[in-house]
Amino acid sequence: MISNRITSILAVATALLTCAACQTKYPTYDGPDHIIFSQESYDLGVIDNQEWFEIPVSATRTAEGDRVLGVEIVDAQSSAVEGLHYELESNTLCIKAGELTTSVRICGKADNIAVGEPLSLTLRLVIDEELEWDIYGIDAEVHLHKCCPVNMDAFTGYCKITSTWLMQYMNSDARLVRTERDAEDENVIVVKDMFYDGYDVRIRFNTEERLNPSLEYDAQVISSTGEAFGTIYGNNKLMMAPPMGYDSYYGQCERFALQYAMMYVEEVGTVGVYVNIFEWISDDEAERIMREGF
Repeated sequence: MISNRITSILAVATALLTCAACQTKYPTYDGPDHIIFSQESYDLGVIDNQEWFEIPVSATRTAEGDRVLGVEIVDAQSSAVEGLHYELESNTLCIKAGELTTSVRICGKADNIAVGEPLSLTLRLVIDEELEWDIYGIDAEVHLHKCCPVNMDAFTGYCKITSTWLMQYMNSDARLVRTERDAEDENVIVVKDMFYDGYDVRIRFNTEERLNPSLEYDAQVISSTGEAFGTIYGNNKLMMAPPMGYDSYYGQCERFALQYAMMYVEEVGTVGVYVNIFEWISDDEAERIMREGF
């Protein structure tokens, strides 16, 4: 499946970019006139009820006059309900004279979308049949994902860690720790005494991609081998680093994070890859755990 159809008509843009001062000849598009959605599907991260998103619509050729076209919702192929989960700015679009693109504008309704339960709607262009391009069709699927605004303070305070490392080496299912903001990097959280007292771990929360909230961290010491294994190995430093092929991530709305960690000792070898789940909890819940245990 071709996910980005606009690349198939890249020659259109090339044809429009001419250079009178150079001799280079660019390829030109001389095929029929078509109108399509620029992609077959879109994923939108909805954080409030006011943000508008644009779904591009592209033409393969320019026209001398404005071109008016329509867009409709295919209800039979949509789980989202117009007016409840989203709003269209207009069902009428216009590609201006001499231009190649326009957009369908959609506003999601975050209050009515559940976290972790994305909704979808299918858009369909209403155009003359001769403008349709059989290769791509006239539909685009839009997925609405509930997201929460970035708030690093949500990842501070008491945190419950459930870890396969704890289960294998510390005879415990979980550990209660405290976390705090780093003084130098606003997106870094410091996990105090993550597994062993005196060994803090710094984890960076990547906030650049709303729909891909990932965790990043550098290799760092989490214990001495003597404390972890009862024996000194190598330089006596048990290290933790991101393993290749594993993606660590977090959920802003849910206040949790999942981290994959490779434990190793330099010049000795790898202990293994472990899974750590962080759940930030209230002070009351932390006090209960301190009284009663997990």
